[in-house]
Amino acid sequence: MISESAYTAGPSEPSHAEIPFQAPHAPDHAPWMDLSAQISSLGTRMEELAIVNDTRFHSMEDRIDEYQTGFTSQFEHLDQRLGRLEERMDHQHEEMMAYLRSVFSSTSALISSRHPPPPFVSL
Repeated sequence: MISESAYTAGPSEPSHAEIPFQAPHAPDHAPWMDLSAQISSLGTRMEELAIVNDTRFHSMEDRIDEYQTGFTSQFEHLDQRLGRLEERMDHQHEEMMAYLRSVFSSTSALISSRHPPPPFVSL
């Protein structure tokens, strides 16, 4: 008699299942080694956070510098405009005073030629 083989066709499966790494229940190494690894990992993470915070600080500092530059530029522009307005007002004031002097000096001369000033008024 010919016996049939007990082989079945199909994908083969591994003989063991992969389990994610877990700390052993009974460590075969000193406990301080785990603590040392955790401290090292914590130190690395703190360095990463320091770099992120430093980057954020510099980014914020750059934005403040940009704002300050814009503000300074606007302030200088307004200061120039105010300076020009003051110059115009001074010029207009001088013109108005010259006009008033010319009007009142001719009126004063005209009045003094017609009537002598009273004794208590000095011109």
